[in-house]
This record gives sequence, structure tokens and C-alpha cells, in this order.
Amino acid sequence: MSNALWFKDWFNSPYYHILYKKRDDKEAQSFMDALCKHLGLNPNHKVWDLACGKGRHSIYLNSKGCNVIGTDLSDNSISEALKSSNETLEFYVHDMRTPFRINYFTHVFNLFTSIGYFEDERDNLKVFKNVYQSLKPGGIFVVDFLMCWM
Repeated sequence: MSNALWFKDWFNSPYYHILYKKRDDKEAQSFMDALCKHLGLNPNHKVWDLACGKGRHSIYLNSKGCNVIGTDLSDNSISEALKSSNETLEFYVHDMRTPFRINYFTHVFNLFTSIGYFEDERDNLKVFKNVYQSLKPGGIFVVDFLMCWM
């Protein structure tokens, strides 16, 4: 495993899914209901679920009528997510450091501490620039992350 890309192997491993197996659909739905209410999300919105994993947030948002695209670096996660795809729910293997759908989304969600793992800080900046470019004017970017202080 390359030290610089440890996160690619980690998020693609079965151990990641074992560790977080209690993060289930019910928990995701409760969180998304609160977020949708706060943001006034409606079926006209186009959402990018950035680092979507197996797509539990994407799938639920789509069930509420949103057009959703989920992307993740993990082939295994996207293979699982693709089982739920439809005309308004798409999934792609994608590295968040590269541009994606310029001026397309009303909302971008990066949930469950999926950013900040890059060895080179410039890669984190690339992510924020890509998100900015992907949003329509007035779009909203939501980042959920855990900070640990030692």
C-alpha cells in the first residue's frame, strides 16, 4: 500500500465497512431529514454526494425526489451503490481532486469525514476549488467532519 494513497486502499477495504457497520440507513435518513429541512431542499435541486460510499445518503435523498449524483474513490462502494441507480440517481468512481460537472449542482454534500486525508495540502485546496466550480451561483456546500485534538 502506497503511504501517500493509504486512504484509497482503506476506503476500498472490507475493514472500513466492518468498522462503520452501525452507520445504517435509519441513521442516514434521520440526519438527511434534518439537513433537508434546514436547507429547504426540494425535488428541483441537483445534489452531488461527494465521497458517497455505498450511497446511503444519495439513495435517501433521491427517494425524497432530488436528482442526485454520488461519487467515490472506492470501486467496491460504487459497485454496491450502482444497484440502486435510476434515471435521477447516478453513481461514478471519481477522485474529488479532479473537476466534475462544472456549474451543475445546487448542493454538494461531503459527509462523514471524507476530506482532509491528502498528504499534500494543495490537494485539499483542489477539492474545494472543484466543489466551487461544480456549484451553480448561490449553491451550497455542506462539509461534515470530525476534528481530533491531541
